[in-house]
Amino acid sequence: MVDDLLKEENLRIIPFREKKMYIVDNHQYALLVWAREALKHGIPGMLVSIDYHPDTNPPFWLHAYQKAMAIDPEREEKLVSLFQKKVLGAVNPLYLETLAEKMPLMRNDEHINTAMELGYLIDYHMINCMEKHCYATGKHYLVPEENFGILKDEMFCAAEFDLSIFNNHEPLFSILDIDLDYFMKRENFVPAPNEMTIFRALLKKADVITCARSVTYFEHLKMDNFTIDACEDALIAMIKEFIE
Repeated sequence: MVDDLLKEENLRIIPFREKKMYIVDNHQYALLVWAREALKHGIPGMLVSIDYHPDTNPPFWLHAYQKAMAIDPEREEKLVSLFQKKVLGAVNPLYLETLAEKMPLMRNDEHINTAMELGYLIDYHMINCMEKHCYATGKHYLVPEENFGILKDEMFCAAEFDLSIFNNHEPLFSILDIDLDYFMKRENFVPAPNEMTIFRALLKKADVITCARSVTYFEHLKMDNFTIDACEDALIAMIKEFIE
């Protein structure tokens, strides 16, 4: 069932020497890749995600909220928690088929904290253009508007992202996750090796790379005349140049 879902998501696997990049249509399905990798490594991973949106809503929140409001709006908060726990309780983290069965209930901004709840991640670092949330777990980094879409050191520094996050998490495996809706212009993909040392370090540290096409959001946010396929291919080419 997991492979069938990923096939429906037009999974594309790009090999880069000793590591691979997994590309899916909708971001929440990257969770299936993270889960499989966590089980393969036998340890939870640490995620660094680069996205226009923060994608850190609680697990199965919209499904639970809609059910709660339909039953009793006055008890919404209690019912939401109840319905979330019910869905999570039906998932055995050791058996991916049980997670795959519940994927239709998950929105494309709920996968990160679902991964935390299920133990596939021990920590996450979310670099995004919208919100600098302060949650009990994970950390958010807000990209200033003048740095939207770029992967140069100036963006990471402006967002106050520091590679020292890896110092306290060895020997956990690392995931680098990228949403194509982060990129708005073709010029975002002009390689500048001397100005992209942090991104190159993230690529080096990553045991696995995941990517979401998020075509609806990409089309809405882009500021240049290029297609989702061109954006995807440009990112692959840039990563390949840096890794190989």
